[in-house]
Amino acid sequence: MRTLPMAQLYPLLAEQMEGGGSCLLAVTGSSMLPTLRQGRDVVELRRPEEPRRGDVVLYRRESGQYVLHRIIRPAGRDYLCCGDNQRQTERVKREQILAVVSAVRRGGRLLSTQSFGWRLWSRLWLALFPARRPILWARRRLGRLRRIRKNGRR
Repeated sequence: MRTLPMAQLYPLLAEQMEGGGSCLLAVTGSSMLPTLRQGRDVVELRRPEEPRRGDVVLYRRESGQYVLHRIIRPAGRDYLCCGDNQRQTERVKREQILAVVSAVRRGGRLLSTQSFGWRLWSRLWLALFPARRPILWARRRLGRLRRIRKNGRR
């Protein structure tokens, strides 16, 4: 496996997705935890038709950075996006959206984003968006306690 910067990789991905094809991209970073995990998940990307609320999309920020986040809601002709492990939304123009996640490869299994379980999780996480601050705080706190407990036993 080779690691390439997204600026070099994206033209290859775009070529692969041309004409309805798909491509695979390993997840990096922690902004989409707990849904997507670095080192575990690989996403299947397709060209977006019309992105919808709940879709996980790959977009390019004006700074040139490539980001994989979920659409929280449409905002006029734009979209409000946010990582599942974040609280701050970001306004994204339609033209910035390069691809939509159509499936996730995890442990040899392919999870479709159209499956009942994926759609249920997406709807639940979107419904909990207003309560995300205490949820993320509790999740981080529990993670710290688990690490302390695990390290204390050794």
